[in-house]
Amino acid sequence: MAFTGGLIGDRIYSDHYKGNFAQTPVFIGTSDPDFHVPVERVHDSATILKSMGAEVTEKIYPDMGHTINSDEISLANSLVFK
Repeated sequence: MAFTGGLIGDRIYSDHYKGNFAQTPVFIGTSDPDFHVPVERVHDSATILKSMGAEVTEKIYPDMGHTINSDEISLANSLVFK
């Protein structure tokens, strides 16, 4: 789960990521905009994780700010308690 997050670094170096998530569920949620994590970083992170075989759920919430909402909590719970 990443509540407003993405892969870290000055930029994403795709060759730094190896392995296979083997359909592991991943949730990434964020606001657009978010003052701490640009939405482009979230999109790019989701793309890398998908390329590594993760089953990514990405949700962008307009103008939510840097917080977590009840929809994100519900989605995260649905992945954890499958």
